[in-house]
Amino acid sequence: MASYEKALNEYDTFDPIRNLWRNVLVVAISDAIKIKSRVLQFSEFYKNKRFYELDYVTLPNRDFDSVCSMSNLDGNLVRKKINKLMKEMEEKNGSDMPEMPWKRLYQSKGINRESDGNYTTMSAL
Repeated sequence: MASYEKALNEYDTFDPIRNLWRNVLVVAISDAIKIKSRVLQFSEFYKNKRFYELDYVTLPNRDFDSVCSMSNLDGNLVRKKINKLMKEMEEKNGSDMPEMPWKRLYQSKGINRESDGNYTTMSAL
């Protein structure tokens, strides 16, 4: 506990108001990340939906800038890092997808193979 107090005294003063606004930013950013991951996971369902939580942290607006200024943070820098994170999430999600997700199993050669004449069903007996 003493090392925490020492670090607090050396580098930063305790400011409950600033900490409150930083927690507001943490909650807004975590909500946006959760929504973005859900949108990427279920892209067909969320294709035409708009999420104000994402807009709040990714698009320029006065409210976000004022929360950042009350947190003693640069709003443009925070937004830039969030947009970078969102882009990385999109790139990561795209790399996990198969090349042709619409390809059906029955089109596969392993499943839809030609008959070799040896029937194993009861109707062929």
